[in-house]
Amino acid sequence: MNKYFLLFVLCGNLLSNDYIGSVQIYEQHGLDRSYEYVEIELPNCLIILSDNIIAVNKTNHDTILCQVAKKVDIYNGNFHKTIIFPVDISAYDSLSYDVFVSDNYNKSSRIPHKIKLIGEKTEIVVENDFYIADLRADEKDEEKSYHSGQLTDLTIKLGFDKLFTNRDDRIHWAPNFKRPEIEYYKTIAHWNHPKEQWNNIGNYVIRTWRKDRAPSHPEIMLSAEYSFFAGKPYFLFNSSMEIIEDVMLEWLRNDEMTMDTMFTHLAFKRKTGEVIDIPIAERYEMLEKSPIAVDDPWLCLYNRDIGYGFGSIRLDYDISDIEGNASPTGKNYTSIAEWENRTTYWNRRIIYKELTNVIKGSKYVEKNAYIVFDINQDGHLEVINNWSKKLLSPLVVKATFNY
Repeated sequence: MNKYFLLFVLCGNLLSNDYIGSVQIYEQHGLDRSYEYVEIELPNCLIILSDNIIAVNKTNHDTILCQVAKKVDIYNGNFHKTIIFPVDISAYDSLSYDVFVSDNYNKSSRIPHKIKLIGEKTEIVVENDFYIADLRADEKDEEKSYHSGQLTDLTIKLGFDKLFTNRDDRIHWAPNFKRPEIEYYKTIAHWNHPKEQWNNIGNYVIRTWRKDRAPSHPEIMLSAEYSFFAGKPYFLFNSSMEIIEDVMLEWLRNDEMTMDTMFTHLAFKRKTGEVIDIPIAERYEMLEKSPIAVDDPWLCLYNRDIGYGFGSIRLDYDISDIEGNASPTGKNYTSIAEWENRTTYWNRRIIYKELTNVIKGSKYVEKNAYIVFDINQDGHLEVINNWSKKLLSPLVVKATFNY
């Protein structure tokens, strides 16, 4: 989530108590940050022989345990080993840390927020202070029986203990796609044991990544990554659809959440800064005249009577093909819809009911943060709006490695 720059001199093995380098962190957007994570890529040639890494504040000498993690660059598919740790930083301030390998630091100290995982591979449940995310298959329900690793249900805590579920399928089945030869569209949730998959588990982030050809669409190479964070009300979902052979498509959609009807209102923020907040039932005429754009910064559904909300913060939407040109799209926009008075959903329609020749090399990349919140906290929609500001304006992190 952070901008970073890496400078290093030479490569080698790091043993206990070895100095790794220094990290400088800058807040440049006028936003106070509390327990904000910074994640720094390590050079590929650096071999760390211990997972016990600490960051020491150069000013007050506070020591923070780092997590050794890994992630995938969603744009080029490259793997990176990283270190991640939380910081508190005031608006327009800066911090400086020295980073060491140290086997003498108490791992359990100074970790105020917990995150835990139950299960393995695609069949996992992740829990933090704000939610319980269930990614497991349900063998009793055909549509939920695939071992895809997609989000099936989400329980929001915050005193609500409300289950966001979809009686007909998983709540998160995007990306999805449809070629004209098949009757019904297919989704990432129809993956069954994707060929490539790993989980990375730590004190700060639990990350799960998968890659395989798209169900019933072998021309699409599909990859997806969830990141769940300790102490945060959101999780990240990064996805990439790369067209590896020409394909005709009628539908191509992403950023979709589908839940049983349990919300009363829709709110979203336009790129102009205007916030729209209306009852779901009154959306038709307004959205017909001025739809939600594919890259408007955030949208959410909430229940005004009970107080819970669930939304999407749009961090990136990139349709650049492998040569940097725009990939084919239709009349793309964001839809808010209901199905048979049973479910309410939103999705980003990239191609929708328009037969389109999508050529080899086309690519569609998205990064979204899905957030749960209490609409009665901090002034109605301020929780999602403030998180949107922070996530769309990350800290700048510069790391210098000397070893």
